[in-house]
Amino acid sequence: MLHLAGLLEELERSEPAQAAMAILEGSLSRRSTEEQGAFWRAVDIYYVSRKAPPEATPAMTPELAAAS
Repeated sequence: MLHLAGLLEELERSEPAQAAMAILEGSLSRRSTEEQGAFWRAVDIYYVSRKAPPEATPAMTPELAAAS
């Protein structure tokens, strides 16, 4: 799963990210609550389920791989 805290920290540090978020929020504010929810669900489906790296399993950790 994405580390949302890291993304929020990046948003706070990055002026381009802040500008993009302002544009996004402005666009979404003109939409209904249902449309806003659908947008964020689509973002979640795309970025979390399709782009996120898999969760680490014991076989994937470098320490255990080196010990084998």
